[in-house]
Amino acid sequence: MAALLVTDGPANGQTFALEQHRLVMVGRDAQCTFQIVDTQMSRRHMQIRFDADAGRHCAIDFGSSNGVHVNDNRIEEETALEDGDRIRLGSTTLVYSVDDSPNAQRVWEMLRRHGQGSLQTSAD
Repeated sequence: MAALLVTDGPANGQTFALEQHRLVMVGRDAQCTFQIVDTQMSRRHMQIRFDADAGRHCAIDFGSSNGVHVNDNRIEEETALEDGDRIRLGSTTLVYSVDDSPNAQRVWEMLRRHGQGSLQTSAD
């Protein structure tokens, strides 16, 4: 089942499984289904809804200040998600995956498809 993989921001490395949820709220508020403590994120920033008729998840901006960006495009209405889509909320980047237990190689392949497949290291 689907998941959101956090690839950048304060919750980097976390995975949020969507399997049992028809509707989730993502934001910095403790009442959200998936809380991410990101100062650039609204308390209730985005919803992810499962559209049973279409068999897919959709992202919805919940009136956030900084917007929801899917693959660098700010969304204004409910937007269907595809495997590997990058979702930016504040300073957090999530990758939508149709598999809730992806292995590292699969995640890197999804990121490479979207131009993020390189690791940056700091000079010591």
